[in-house]
Amino acid sequence: MDEQTKQRLRHIRDATEVNKQHADMLRTQSQSRHERAQVQIKSEVMENRNINYRGRMKWLEL
Repeated sequence: MDEQTKQRLRHIRDATEVNKQHADMLRTQSQSRHERAQVQIKSEVMENRNINYRGRMKWLEL
């Protein structure tokens, strides 16, 4: 292989690794964002003192 082909393949390999890292980072950020949203929803529902949601929404007790 000549030097240009080696360099091109090296760049492709590096770009693939970076893309994998970005995909993994997005996946973990999305998961943590989902968990934070669930906590926020639970706290907002529980703050509503006019309606007792506990009897009808079993997922609030988790």
